[in-house]
Amino acid sequence: MSPPDLSSLQQRAGAGDARAQFELGSLLLVGRGAPWAPQQAYKLLDAAAAQNEPNALLLSAVLSALGEGRAQDWTKAHQLVERAAAAGDARAKAQLALLGAGFDAQAWLTPPPPTQHFEAPRVLTFERFISPEICQWIAGLAAPRLEAARVKNPEHGGANADGYRSNTGMGLSVLDTDLVVQLVHARIAGAIGVPVNQQEPTNILHYAPGQEYKPHFDFIDPGVAHFAQEVQRLGQRIVTFLIYLNDDYEGGATGFPRLDWSFKGQQGDALAFWNTTDGRPDPRTLHAGTPTTIGVKWLFSKWVRDRPLPLV
Repeated sequence: MSPPDLSSLQQRAGAGDARAQFELGSLLLVGRGAPWAPQQAYKLLDAAAAQNEPNALLLSAVLSALGEGRAQDWTKAHQLVERAAAAGDARAKAQLALLGAGFDAQAWLTPPPPTQHFEAPRVLTFERFISPEICQWIAGLAAPRLEAARVKNPEHGGANADGYRSNTGMGLSVLDTDLVVQLVHARIAGAIGVPVNQQEPTNILHYAPGQEYKPHFDFIDPGVAHFAQEVQRLGQRIVTFLIYLNDDYEGGATGFPRLDWSFKGQQGDALAFWNTTDGRPDPRTLHAGTPTTIGVKWLFSKWVRDRPLPLV
């Protein structure tokens, strides 16, 4: 895909073209293909939304849910999706159908009670954390855009594909999310008691038969030079939160060999575990996505840091 023509976008946006305002605002919001300029992005997106540009309305709903560039307001976020639906946007109509009549944000922000399996490291599970319909919606967001999952490179930094991890997946930028996904993020925040702005972007993982993620840690090892720099800059990964998006497969449990315990949730169930204990990486959190044997596994994966993160 060729990079956007910023000059043309700026001219069209300045002339009041709502689509150009949305496109330029999206780029500036996350600094992708354009300088990072969130305040300018908010103004452009608001201008496009004022013209009922559906994409701008939906992204503005996400920002209202997050409280980015405006006060957090779930009611306003829902109203923005309603406006996009009224403008004929199919994605907005589908979101409203999922959320149902009589939208109640507080119900979303009140997660089901957990079951605690270990105190140190802390490990919790949640039954029916989200509905089957929401599970299917989330998997559907990723299905057309799967690529090889990557692992962090301890020698050179960054991340690359590796035989250690054979599954595929998709990372959701804030631009890929919607009100439904943001409600799930908020529900996670309530479940673990850590603000949404400390969550890394969601990864949707896909395991075909035989694919796996061999035993590994989710904390960032501060003893490795590249990783130590990352911890200083972005903070430590303190919690991992997994939601099982389907259950019509065999194998594929999440296994913790040092705890002699594994978990395979039903559709919509969730698993949360703390990668650190008393502020230090806990090696007992060694875990693996064991191979599926029959069928395909879909998993929602969320890492949570110990400090706020910028939008990406």
